[in-house]
Amino acid sequence: MDMRAIRWAVLILAIMWLLSIAPLKAEAEDDCGSIADKISHGEILWTENAIIVQGTAAPNLSDPDKPVSAIKREAQRAATLDAYTKVAGILAGISVTSDTLAADSPEVISRIEAYVQHSKICKAKYYADGGVDIVVKVPLTGELAKALLPLAGSNVATSKSEFTGLVVDASDLPFAPALAPRLLDPSGSVLFSQGSVRVEVIEKQGAVKYVQSPRAVNKDFVGTKPLKIKAVGLGSLSPTDLVVDQKAASVLSRSPAFLGDGKVIIIIPLIQRLKCKDLAAKAKDRLVDWERRIVLVRGTGKVNFTNKWDNAVRLRMMERAAEVDAQRGLLETLLQIRVDGSKALKDEPRAPQYIKGVVRNSVRCSAKYFRDGTAEVVLAAPIDSMATEVANLGKQRGPTLTVSKIDATGLIIDASGLKFKPILAPKLLGPDGTEIYGPDIVAKAYVHQYGVAGYSSSVDEAMSDKRTGQRPIIVDAEKVADDPSHLVLAAKDMNKLGQLKDIVGLLSQGRVIIVTEHAANK
Repeated sequence: MDMRAIRWAVLILAIMWLLSIAPLKAEAEDDCGSIADKISHGEILWTENAIIVQGTAAPNLSDPDKPVSAIKREAQRAATLDAYTKVAGILAGISVTSDTLAADSPEVISRIEAYVQHSKICKAKYYADGGVDIVVKVPLTGELAKALLPLAGSNVATSKSEFTGLVVDASDLPFAPALAPRLLDPSGSVLFSQGSVRVEVIEKQGAVKYVQSPRAVNKDFVGTKPLKIKAVGLGSLSPTDLVVDQKAASVLSRSPAFLGDGKVIIIIPLIQRLKCKDLAAKAKDRLVDWERRIVLVRGTGKVNFTNKWDNAVRLRMMERAAEVDAQRGLLETLLQIRVDGSKALKDEPRAPQYIKGVVRNSVRCSAKYFRDGTAEVVLAAPIDSMATEVANLGKQRGPTLTVSKIDATGLIIDASGLKFKPILAPKLLGPDGTEIYGPDIVAKAYVHQYGVAGYSSSVDEAMSDKRTGQRPIIVDAEKVADDPSHLVLAAKDMNKLGQLKDIVGLLSQGRVIIVTEHAANK
């Protein structure tokens, strides 16, 4: 063995020894280590009012004379920068208010590192090949919140009240958390928004606090006598708007001071993380599952080893090669998703840049390693938000309150047997070509959160989907129009047009499912 090879081996062993005895101080002191173990790439933690991501880097070991301390600092810096890049991608899709996304403030997204002053390193893992994974927690408070909520404190609530805080139960609704959600009265008037809260409160803790269980309500936070209410619905403009009953509205309409102090807790449904392990085996190459609204891609990589690396190094290098291949496939597959009958996402100017952010935060579904140096990795990414971020679908404004004149909860369109293929912007037309339903009917915030329509493989499955509720109207599609994104309503169901007009508020929320045999895969 020549001297250069010996120096390399000594350098790597020194790195491993140093890191084993000198873990990052932040890891020991921070309270997010347990969360870090569950993170593969990144996500929003609304109950923590933060984004948590995993940054990855492989330090440059080409110079064996470089001090170990310098290599460690470079590795941490590179992994942290990778984490900030992923934070920017996740942040772009966050709902700020009922009608704005963080992506509407590109200067904030592009300067995320400058706005984040108190990010925490939850956990750091170092590998024998010099690679490093760092899990970083970025709070959605401070200067970042101030920049994203410029109207905060414009109409601060200061009135005296017998109540010391507010607890809103929204756990039974498809509520979508936002930095500054709104509370509405039954007529649609705004009772609470970012303007109600003092700027210094939003900077310190945010506009509201989210919990996932009544047991998690902090009594010290909302005081000894909080007003406890149950949200009765969502506003038609956005799933981040909550409607309260008239009794609660009469209290909140007086602008009590606890709103100005941000003493508001909202109980939200359990956040459903993207789960794909059961689908990994079905993704022989690429799979678009419109029922779950995710894309899966299998990547492969092979590394030829000329040195006698240990198993940890071999697995790390194989895994990297396969993941890069899978990310490339994800980008290609997402860009090929059809918007309508005339264009795909790749035809949209903003698509490549935005989708690269989605790919960076993809979730690993499975990984396999083989003796010949080959690895297979399946990655998954969500379809939702593509319609608003890239294709600009959905209407900007709409009615502020859901109104249904009949006892119906949604719409199911049965297109089974018509060979209709799922797309981002489907439309339902009457026999005379009149548009009955489409992206121009759905509020943009609902399109961002849930897409223009859901897809299912059978009517029975659609009937059990919460998207259309317990009493949906069911209609048949007679044919696919010349434009393959358009379905034509069956003549026998023309008598249901009056019912559809009566649920316009529900349709503006995208409470529609299309049944097609192509829903589960592509």
